[in-house]
Amino acid sequence: MLGELNIALRNMRIRTTRRILSHRVQARFPTLVCDPTAIWDYGFHDLDAVIDLGQHVFVGPYAEIVVYRQVKYSRVEGRLTMGQRAAIMTGANVRAAGGAIRIGDGSVISQHSVLVAANHGVAPGKKYFYSDWDETRTGITIGDNVWVAAQCVVLPGVTIGNDAVIAAGSVVTRNVPAGEIWGGVPARRIRAVADARPGDATAGRAVNAFVDAIGPGREDAHRA
Repeated sequence: MLGELNIALRNMRIRTTRRILSHRVQARFPTLVCDPTAIWDYGFHDLDAVIDLGQHVFVGPYAEIVVYRQVKYSRVEGRLTMGQRAAIMTGANVRAAGGAIRIGDGSVISQHSVLVAANHGVAPGKKYFYSDWDETRTGITIGDNVWVAAQCVVLPGVTIGNDAVIAAGSVVTRNVPAGEIWGGVPARRIRAVADARPGDATAGRAVNAFVDAIGPGREDAHRA
């Protein structure tokens, strides 16, 4: 009985804390449109230091946004900056801890995509989850008018240039030049946006274009 009560109290504290943090963000940025189910996780006294949102930012249902100025496993400060009318859609996970994440004007992080500003180091004989974070590759910069389609992962150290498109299901491990469509695991260039046919940025057509680019017989190794 006592154990169940402790669990109930802990869950209540978590829910209350999340409501307070969400309310503070919306009060600080009054043009923010944020679904009530979205989770904001940041240091209570660090709001102004770690989060900067432009006008009319949108955050969809069940998105999780983690912004820690300092963490135990890294000396690199975390920060989140979003430009005007940038959007984080349903179920997306943005983790600006151990590095800074910038999302430019009009850019969209689509459903269930993940942005990770820092990763744990990997060394033999060490517990990976409790290892110091890699400080040589940190942060993510996403330019203006970028479309990161659904279920993508963008890893630390990546810059995506203005007007780029990332096809659904991709894993982005290196920089993407402006104005290009990339897709696959790991993501690679499909074509320039200027050369795209109507509909190429949708999930199916972007991946199909990627398969066409790499040639027959290699679809399974690269399909998102």
